Amino acid sequence: MTRYPEHRDPWKADEWHSLLDGLDLKAKPTFVAGRPAGGSPPAGHSQPALQQLLDSDKHVLACDLVCNLVDPLRDRQKRLGMPARRMQLAKNGLVKDGLVKEVWVGKVLLPAPTPELYETLGMKSPYRNNRWDIHSFLVLAAAKLIEPDSLVKYVRPEVPLSETGSTLDLGVYLKDGRRWAYEIVHKCVTNVSSHAAKLQGHGFCLVVFLCTDFNVKQRVWKLIRDAGFPPSYLSTIRCQLFSSLIRRRKELMLKDLS
Repeated sequence: MTRYPEHRDPWKADEWHSLLDGLDLKAKPTFVAGRPAGGSPPAGHSQPALQQLLDSDKHVLACDLVCNLVDPLRDRQKRLGMPARRMQLAKNGLVKDGLVKEVWVGKVLLPAPTPELYETLGMKSPYRNNRWDIHSFLVLAAAKLIEPDSLVKYVRPEVPLSETGSTLDLGVYLKDGRRWAYEIVHKCVTNVSSHAAKLQGHGFCLVVFLCTDFNVKQRVWKLIRDAGFPPSYLSTIRCQLFSSLIRRRKELMLKDLS
């Protein structure tokens, strides 16, 4: 039986806090105002008025980004009632300031908040060790997409698997006591077989490799299929597109609205 330091239960959920905690949506934005590259003030707007407008839009978009992590810009535009041009200018401003990075997930472009954006809004960064990279963002985004599943009790990122320091990207604990394991695969597939091997024998009823595009998914499945795992374990492994989680979330939202 694996023992963990200080007798900590690796599957015990941390107390959940809303991303809105400590966030003052009415606070004066602290973003640096700047004129869009190659742009000019719209008719009827002075340059100071345009800068104030852009600052306000950047603040609204920034708050929406951290509270709704996985929506593409067009969905945010509809929800916020912001014209497409203003939304694009606000996003470009956040990217230019280094507060947002853009990440392709299949054919979906997601604006990803950086630790600096959370700091600007007076919030604690959710990324481990306050470090941002594409993998860290995808782990956090996947957790937010999986949590609403009616079967799920809670989701925990970077779950320790042994005292050697081996970890799992996402551990999903179900309401009936079963467990799912999720590993995120962005582009590199060379260590997929070793990831599958480290999860063998840990009692997961489902092991999912969440892939960012179709070609990666195909390569991952071929590597796992050819790795020589016993049929009993191989039958628990699935390869899934990250975009399918986004699509499922949209379906649930539309169902709630109907």
